[in-house]
Amino acid sequence: MEHVTEALSDSGPSAADALQAAEKALYALRRAVDDQALAIEETRDVAPAGAVRAILAAAQVNADAECVAGLAKRLAEIAGSRPARPAMPAEVRAVVGRMGRVCADLMVTAGGAVATPAGTEARIEAAGAEVGRLRQRLDHLLLHEPAPVDVDAALDAALACRYYSHCAELAGSMARHASGQARQ
Repeated sequence: MEHVTEALSDSGPSAADALQAAEKALYALRRAVDDQALAIEETRDVAPAGAVRAILAAAQVNADAECVAGLAKRLAEIAGSRPARPAMPAEVRAVVGRMGRVCADLMVTAGGAVATPAGTEARIEAAGAEVGRLRQRLDHLLLHEPAPVDVDAALDAALACRYYSHCAELAGSMARHASGQARQ
């Protein structure tokens, strides 16, 4: 998420570098999800009674992670096409960038929920609320500011906002499933 957000915020040569880093991170995430799925599959044959919850929670976390990887790919596609289009206004870019950073932090929190579930739900809820406030701010900037925003820039910002919002929802789901498993 950090690399994609960086690429969305910048259209120069560093955006291309950020996109390459995002592609590598997505590849690593997909491999990790695949490895986890294999580990789950291997436990099926000898799963003790309590392992069913662990398998179900891990399967849900992996499914959510796959969805996040898909969202990151879509965000990377938007970022990759940005240099050919008019720039987003600075304030719009700042809101989209902040939303991306919140989502990246949410993913770290969700990932750490298995090891340390204490306080995870409160952090996820607070970050989700911030994403909601940022979404409202972006809507205001795109719809109510006197200076018009280019249609392509507005569409890219609106799509990025929606993808980040969905990422925040998935991070919450991941954390709930992971921390629920940690308490078992």
